[in-house]
Amino acid sequence: MRPKTNSIKNQIRLIYYTFFYNENNDSLTLIETFLYPFVDYISKFFRIIGWFLVCLVILLITNMIYLYFSIILPQIYTTTWPNFLIHFIIGNWLAINTAFHYYKGLTTNPGQPPKNKIDNIASMCKKCISPKPARTHHCSICDNCILKMDHHCPWFNNCIGFYNHRYFLMFCIFMTLDCIYLITFGFYYYCAYVYQNDELNIISFVINLGSIPSPHGRSIFFTLNAIEFFLCFVAIFAVGGLAGINIFVVSNGATNIELRSMRIPCVPSTYSNARNPYDLGFRVNWKIFLGFDDFKSFFLKVILPSSHKPLGDGVDWSDYFKYNQNEHDIFLV
Repeated sequence: MRPKTNSIKNQIRLIYYTFFYNENNDSLTLIETFLYPFVDYISKFFRIIGWFLVCLVILLITNMIYLYFSIILPQIYTTTWPNFLIHFIIGNWLAINTAFHYYKGLTTNPGQPPKNKIDNIASMCKKCISPKPARTHHCSICDNCILKMDHHCPWFNNCIGFYNHRYFLMFCIFMTLDCIYLITFGFYYYCAYVYQNDELNIISFVINLGSIPSPHGRSIFFTLNAIEFFLCFVAIFAVGGLAGINIFVVSNGATNIELRSMRIPCVPSTYSNARNPYDLGFRVNWKIFLGFDDFKSFFLKVILPSSHKPLGDGVDWSDYFKYNQNEHDIFLV
């Protein structure tokens, strides 16, 4: 159980001493200390809205797939056969990967330290009052220690950690590609079918909320589709930006927590010039993160949906550091 502060006086005293008597103070420490009395309320809030956000994402993905199969793909079918085949393969590949990686990221346990004896103890969790392996952090929302914790994602209503970090990043990448496809090729064929006009501008279309006269009627349905296209346009920058940040993080062999807190700095910090020991180089970092060794495994485990497990168990990192010495495939299938 998380230790409770007994009184407002003790909370104020904790904040005061942290602000003025902590030689290793930084902005993150100050923010965490100031918000400490509100952690319980923030955690409850995120637990309440978590499933609402999950339903919103599922609704968005479902409607994207519905638009593709009910309107866009039939319109493409009226063009040439090679054009239809190309869009059929690309559209299904994006849709399947997006749905698959979201489902796996949502349902996969990110990993918790074992309850029995742990040989590789890095520290003690002051909230769980239990040993923590290296790269393990406590999530106040889940109220658990998470192996190789990256962050808590409210859109997944789950922590992103050792076992589902790959699913999270791959979802961000495929969701971004899906939205780009939808507002470019998808929007072109959508307008050609619904409005019999393939020269409409997506900005004016969204501003008018799809109220442009259509021979097919169904104005409410087209208004909802306009909102869908708008959300896809926003998601390109929001989800794409998130993917870009995590690509940078993975390239440096770290997690978001490690970079932000400088516990394992990838660049020299004000307190230490230490190098991130988990950074094995750009190429090796990605091979370990994605779980491939050659082109065949890259195709089967990255291009196609795959539920293979990451290297190691998130507790003992010896296999991780020995990766460069092993030329054969050491990943679980």
